[in-house]
Amino acid sequence: MGLREVAEELYSAAPADFTTSRNAAASRADDKALAKDIRALRKPSASAAAINALVREKPDLVDSILEVGDRMRDAFAARDRDSIRSLTGDRQRLLQTAVRSVDDVSPAVQREIEETLQAAVIDESAAAAVRSGFLTRALESTGVEDVDVSDSVALPLDGVARPRRAPVSPTSSGKAGGAARSTTSSEPAEPTESAADRRERERRIRTAEKALERAKAAADALDDELDAEVDRRSDLEAEREELNRRLERTEDELTESKAAERDLRRRITQAQSALRSAEKDARAARDS
Repeated sequence: MGLREVAEELYSAAPADFTTSRNAAASRADDKALAKDIRALRKPSASAAAINALVREKPDLVDSILEVGDRMRDAFAARDRDSIRSLTGDRQRLLQTAVRSVDDVSPAVQREIEETLQAAVIDESAAAAVRSGFLTRALESTGVEDVDVSDSVALPLDGVARPRRAPVSPTSSGKAGGAARSTTSSEPAEPTESAADRRERERRIRTAEKALERAKAAADALDDELDAEVDRRSDLEAEREELNRRLERTEDELTESKAAERDLRRRITQAQSALRSAEKDARAARDS
């Protein structure tokens, strides 16, 4: 049995049994390297374990949530406000359904579950991490930077790029040709930029430009979502006004109905009095 098969068993089991089951699996491994890898598997947090269970027990619900995320990213890219508005409602409904389907967890864990699924809706790497079923901790997305899932899943995700630190280039010294200036010279040394420093500066510029592009895209997406929410609020206010008008009409009709009821009761009382008087006159006529 390989590492992935062992992980599948461990992350499918109850979190309370994780450590015992992991140590037992490691002791059964014939290969020392495999045993070491098994022991390195981390116990999932309560929220991560709940989401792993959702992936296995309610795959259709999780697939629906992640599908909404794919469609929302397409809608934001196309600036399709009608689709954004509709999908925003679908997203909230599905997230609430997912959170409600998890039993016996604290409100804090519920929030982490919702934040993780929300991150999966926004970010493709987070979606792949959730779909794997090997989450070890909750995820969170700012909507600006990519979600770093490298420390959030037990096993590497196939096809998902992970942020890596750029290697630090060693500074060169003592190059041939006497490139260094003499420290005894009265002429101030002019700063020089090595090829490694230039590459590092260009890398920082590219990183900053990408972050700027993501920030602009996120701001535009939030503007679109705000417009969609404003439209939704306007629709709800119009619906509320219509309901208020219907309530006023109903109250007027209710007042009229109460008045008609009182008039009918009064006329019935008069009719019953007239009936008794007529019966009395009839008896008197028969007896005379």
